[in-house]
Amino acid sequence: MHIEQSSIVVDQTTVSYDHFQMGSKQVCFLISGASYLYDHPYFYYSRMALLARGIDVICIHYVTEELFSMSAAESNVCMTRRVDAVVSEVLATHTYEKVQFIAKSLGTIPLAALLAKPNLQTACFVFLTPVLEAEVVEQIATSSQAGLLVIGTADKFYDEAALETCRTSQLTIDVIEGANHSLDQGFEVDPSLAVLGHVVRQIEASLFEPLPK
Repeated sequence: MHIEQSSIVVDQTTVSYDHFQMGSKQVCFLISGASYLYDHPYFYYSRMALLARGIDVICIHYVTEELFSMSAAESNVCMTRRVDAVVSEVLATHTYEKVQFIAKSLGTIPLAALLAKPNLQTACFVFLTPVLEAEVVEQIATSSQAGLLVIGTADKFYDEAALETCRTSQLTIDVIEGANHSLDQGFEVDPSLAVLGHVVRQIEASLFEPLPK
C-alpha cells in the first residue's frame, strides 16, 4: 500500500486529501464530519474493511475554520465545491470502475449534492448520521443510487417525517433506537460497541461481497 498526500486549490483555499493506493479499480471516498475525523471509530473500521479488500481509499480534508463564519447556505455551497473538486480530480486522473462514498454528519451535506452528478449514478452512497435539512432530504429522496442511511433516535437531526421522505430512495434506512449523533448509547460502553459492530457490518453488506473464509 502506498499513501499519497495531494491537494487542490478551490476558491483560493487549499483542500488536501490522502489517497490510500492499493492498485485497485475500485475507490471509496471518505468525507468526515466537522469534528468526527478519520481516526474515529466508524471511519477507522470502514477504512480497515476497505483496505482488507484491496480497495483504494480517499480521505478528504475539506473542513476549515472559515466555514463556521459563513451562513449555512454559503457553507453548504463551499463544502460541496471542495468535495466535488477532489472527487472530480481523482476520477479524472485514475481509472476506477466502481466508486463508493461514506460520509458522516456535516460531510453528508456535500455527499447528498453528489447524488445528482451524471457520472456517479452507479456509485454507492453511505450516509452516517446525516444532517436531515430540507435540501439534503430532497436530494436523497430523488436519488436512484443504492446505499445505506444510518441514524439514531437520540440524534439531534433525527426527524421521522424527513426519514419517511428519504424512504422513496433506494437507500436502506437503518434507525438505531437510542443512539445519539455519535451513534453511541449515551455513556454505555457495551451497547455502544454493539451498535458500532452492527453498523460496520451494515456498511460491509452495502458495499462489498463477503470476504472468502
